[in-house]
Amino acid sequence: MIRGGLPLVALALLLPLQAIQAQAQAPAEQDLYAVALVTVSSIAERPATPVPDAFRGKSLYWRVLISANTTSYQLSLGFFETRKDAEEARRQLAARFPEARAIQVNSRERDNLENARRKAAASVPAPSPQAILPPPAIPPAPTSPAMATPLAQATSPAPAAVGPAESLMAEGRGAIVREDYAAAIRAFTRLLALTENTFTRDAQELLALSYERRGDSTRARLEYENYLKRYPEGDDSVRVRQRLANLRAAPQFETLRAPAETRQGWRSFTVGSLSQFYYHGNSTIDTQQLAANTLDRTTLSLTDQSALISSLDLTARFMDETHDNRMVFRDTNIRNFVEGQDNANRLSSAYYEYRYKPGDFSARLGRQPGNSGGLLGRFDGALLGYGLVPRARLNLVAGSPVDLGFTIDSTRRFYGISTDLGPFDQSWSGSLYHIRQTVDGIPDREAAGIEARYFAPQGFFASTVDYDTLFRHVNIGTMQGNWIAPWKTSYNFLIDYRMTPSLQTSNALIGETSTSVQTLLGTYSEDELRQRARALTAKSALASAGLMHPVTREWQIGADFRVSRISHTDGATNKTDGTTIPGIPGTGYVYTLTGQAIGTGLFAKRDVTVVSLSRVSALSYTALAGQLNGRVPLDAYWTLEGAVLWYGQDNDDGSTLKRVSPRARVSYRWGNSMSLEAEYGVERTNARSTIAEENTRRSFFSLGYRWDF
Repeated sequence: MIRGGLPLVALALLLPLQAIQAQAQAPAEQDLYAVALVTVSSIAERPATPVPDAFRGKSLYWRVLISANTTSYQLSLGFFETRKDAEEARRQLAARFPEARAIQVNSRERDNLENARRKAAASVPAPSPQAILPPPAIPPAPTSPAMATPLAQATSPAPAAVGPAESLMAEGRGAIVREDYAAAIRAFTRLLALTENTFTRDAQELLALSYERRGDSTRARLEYENYLKRYPEGDDSVRVRQRLANLRAAPQFETLRAPAETRQGWRSFTVGSLSQFYYHGNSTIDTQQLAANTLDRTTLSLTDQSALISSLDLTARFMDETHDNRMVFRDTNIRNFVEGQDNANRLSSAYYEYRYKPGDFSARLGRQPGNSGGLLGRFDGALLGYGLVPRARLNLVAGSPVDLGFTIDSTRRFYGISTDLGPFDQSWSGSLYHIRQTVDGIPDREAAGIEARYFAPQGFFASTVDYDTLFRHVNIGTMQGNWIAPWKTSYNFLIDYRMTPSLQTSNALIGETSTSVQTLLGTYSEDELRQRARALTAKSALASAGLMHPVTREWQIGADFRVSRISHTDGATNKTDGTTIPGIPGTGYVYTLTGQAIGTGLFAKRDVTVVSLSRVSALSYTALAGQLNGRVPLDAYWTLEGAVLWYGQDNDDGSTLKRVSPRARVSYRWGNSMSLEAEYGVERTNARSTIAEENTRRSFFSLGYRWDF
């Protein structure tokens, strides 16, 4: 219980989320203020830090906060008539409660507290806090469906059937690589809303990791603890316990400690991973001419892949109760051993970040991820943030974009402003932004946009609209979400429209021999460059909808429908030499219908079996794609995965394509943080037209390790 001069008088008041949300709509004259001291996952985590006697006349009580996957509890001190009084109390309590912040509440919250106190006083001797409210367990994440973890696939132009869970896992992992942790959290939250599947366990860990890397240690600890409650045993649980121990060992702003502990000064810790994988592939291509009176037959054998890929992910933090310093380094090195293939090094992140908690100020400098607030990707520069009020944060950014998509020799610079808003009603959040980018001194991109997000226990919704005021055209428009009905059917949808590549003046360089906008300015005016960029930029549109429903304890079935289209480009004429850059024809509409069945616990406690079948219908071809995937934990250390993929395509010109690919993967957990993995597969392809037949056999394998520290 709370020690010191202030009793815990209102533990009985645990306001439901709906009540809090309703109060937020009350007239301004009814608003009061409180100080949120700490947020914990359970009332069992009662802080030991006392509240000074100066606040004896105030009420100390718990509030319930419900998010997408967890329920947490907020210890609050109230009530204050003005925000100024609440902020003054927060400053006095900052040394003992570093996470404390002033929040706006409603007078009805105070009234409910008074009613609860009167009822308690009128009853028999007051029960203990534990009797009033037993320590609650974190509710398990709602579940729903998906596909089994796919094995690494050989390079192939043929489309493959992809289930919702597989897609969300890929989306979330990609967002972590880009360091777009907000997007990663959205993806893994949606995945965890699906019925238990082969991705659920990994998604739970990666959700916690995303919160940890974003700096939200409270949510990270809650999600790690949720993982261990759902999966107390297994090859990954040791690693999760280690990560959780590291979080608890570090000075957490979100965790209350005794005064002697909070004055221990600076602390530091380092986390990360190192992995190395070798990939090898051999192909044999046999070609037979089918024309009359022709006996030509050729066979070609070659090594098409031989590469060692090493990845380092390192995060170091130095922090005390007020300051938080973070250094992040993420790099991937590709060493190619095939003649003609160049080595490459991809430095994805190298930045320093500083946060001043009492003033809600942050600064990040170096190579860092974008993909939010109007930033289209990675950039070198600076990002500053300041909390204006509890539900509004101002961000300023400036720098130079990295990895545009095609190499140019122009100087690109941008600057922008954005405001993060929310959360409102514990569910809604979003941002407004404006970005201006130049290339060789002329406008390249000018965008204004809005991002909106909604989280609820039943599902998730997000939308983004990016409008380019320079081109007067929508650059990006997306909307996605999922919802779980009371009858346990999970529904999902996605609508995505965007310019491909992103609309910018520098797109005028597509197809040009020159790689400098400054050079083109000697021939074209700025308006002509923008017209040229519009003519060479395609539009991409995608819409999908799906559902999944558990039919028995072991099986669930689902289906989704997807339609996509990439428009043609008009092409352009070079003014310098009169040559023409031809337009690229559009794909037309491509329709994909996928059905799948997922079985769990058929052969072992945690095994997953997935069967899926897709039909693809496009402008010039039709195709069928099938997959059979399985994953079986052999014991606490060994896991075996296998898959068979099949694809058949019939083109309108009479040609055909058939492909079958079996593969297997085995992984071994060694010690607390090391994992070893090996994979082998074969892919056979038959391509036949009226004049030739080509048979390709490709064998490939990979071998490597990953060390988490």
